[in-house]
Amino acid sequence: MNFLDMIKNSVLERLDGSLSPLHIILGLVFSLAAGIFILFIYKKTMRKVAVGRSFMLSLLLISAITAIMVLTITSNLALSLGMVGALSIVRFRTAVKDPADTAFLFWAVAAGITSGAGFYLLTAIGCAVAGLVCLLSVKYMEKTDKPFLLIVRCQQVDALDQAEELLGKAQIPYCLSSCVDTGKYTEAIYEMGVRNQGRDTVASIKQLPGVLTVSMVDCRKDG
Repeated sequence: MNFLDMIKNSVLERLDGSLSPLHIILGLVFSLAAGIFILFIYKKTMRKVAVGRSFMLSLLLISAITAIMVLTITSNLALSLGMVGALSIVRFRTAVKDPADTAFLFWAVAAGITSGAGFYLLTAIGCAVAGLVCLLSVKYMEKTDKPFLLIVRCQQVDALDQAEELLGKAQIPYCLSSCVDTGKYTEAIYEMGVRNQGRDTVASIKQLPGVLTVSMVDCRKDG
């Protein structure tokens, strides 16, 4: 028996069309546990005002559904070939606005694949490491400056110089994005990075002589 015959025999023994009940139960249990853990990390790390229930349910079910598919593929050679052909024509039209949501979807799919293939230790270690990375990343991002737009409308151009001086004293990084003079007032838009001192700075700029209105707008795209 040569090396190719050994590979063929091992593949045929693996795809013999039978699955033990223990293998099925363990695959589904680990995939559901991974889905629950992924959902917990998603709710903990994604700072959104409202999270869609349909997406949360998708995270919980994708890992289990993927595990069922992998269990089927690894148990029957004919079904595996047919399923590959069937899945190749599937098209998903739902647009994912947040790139982080796509990462969580891939995480759920990966957990389902490893659980269905019987790599339970890999599923547990992979979910633990990915969850820890997510939590540490959120802790780090909370300490970094958040992008905001500062809109200052004033009657005197000198008020903009005083506003920039206040930003410098507060150690807020900024740059002038646009400046419009309508004849009645001057409006300047600044891009700046703010942590916790934004409200106090806005209040200080509003007290400057000649300043009409001051607005600070969150321009983050990640919720």
